[in-house]
Amino acid sequence: MSEPQIIGTWGETLAREYLEAQGLSFIMRNYLCRMGEIDLVMQDGEAIVFVEVRVRNTRLHGNPLESITPQKQRKVRKTAERYLQQTNHQGGARIDVIGIDTSETPPMITWVDNAF
Repeated sequence: MSEPQIIGTWGETLAREYLEAQGLSFIMRNYLCRMGEIDLVMQDGEAIVFVEVRVRNTRLHGNPLESITPQKQRKVRKTAERYLQQTNHQGGARIDVIGIDTSETPPMITWVDNAF
């Protein structure tokens, strides 16, 4: 496993634990289809929550949330739509973003509910 993969896996684990502490329930990690990948799929009441996790260890290239381009947003939306079709989910859904800044101790977690 490469260093970015290790950091990504660590970030997803930290994000999952953070969201579970906020009352969300874990469904799955790394949902993958031909449209793309979603880091975490969680449940918040009746709503399915698709979570994009971004980790940065320096602010030289901006904060973690700024790294989500319009192209990435489109891919996440299309991937989320595919998940909903496959599972025939009839409740609500949203896309959240978790940004983790490891240049701080402890790491600073920013949760953007219904980000895009």
